[in-house]
Amino acid sequence: MGRTAGVILIFLGVLLLMKEFRPAFIIWLEPYREVIRNSLGGVTLIAAGSYLLARGSIRRIIALLYVIYLALYLVV
Repeated sequence: MGRTAGVILIFLGVLLLMKEFRPAFIIWLEPYREVIRNSLGGVTLIAAGSYLLARGSIRRIIALLYVIYLALYLVV
């Protein structure tokens, strides 16, 4: 879990730095800003429920997809 958390934090850091220094990198997400921002609660509940019901490698996939969503939420 430690390595996974480290990779996730590095990924988030790179995305935030890219947003800061190269705003054009994120411009293609602008039309989806409101959808990403407004759906945090629903996505969190669905991810948590799916994570609790899943086993094994499916849990990792759910966690990875949720981290990608959180990265988009932070960057947009």
